[in-house]
Amino acid sequence: MKKYLKLIPLLVILILAGCGKKDEIVSSELSQALIDANLFCEQLTVIDNDNAEKRYSLNSKDYSELTAAVGTVSTCDEFAIIKTGNTDAVVKDINEYLELKRERYEKYRPDETYKLNAPIIEVYNDAVMLIVTSDTDRAMKVYQEYLKKG
Repeated sequence: MKKYLKLIPLLVILILAGCGKKDEIVSSELSQALIDANLFCEQLTVIDNDNAEKRYSLNSKDYSELTAAVGTVSTCDEFAIIKTGNTDAVVKDINEYLELKRERYEKYRPDETYKLNAPIIEVYNDAVMLIVTSDTDRAMKVYQEYLKKG
């Protein structure tokens, strides 16, 4: 019996550590949190799935949900939330997309490329999130605060 009593504090710590974190990302909620935080240098426009698929080299079999918002070509600012069964493949596609975008912006808008050199790419359960902004510290805080709202 004493052996089991020693486990109780450990169980309490494990239970409390798991409390307060979201089970999954709800794209519409996280998108709104990112937009409301004014992280981007211009107003972003949500793009439809066809355009987002082309942008990130995805097809409809690669994801179950896709939300993306982009700025104009004068800025690199954007975000995408992609729910998928294969996060590794989606992260690879996003990195390839970012590499191509870096190459283009080095010629077109070299002053914007620093954002592409330090994007936020996070995987949480079945979701991949990309954020390109100049304020990555604040963007990470918004993301982490969102996750805490279990």
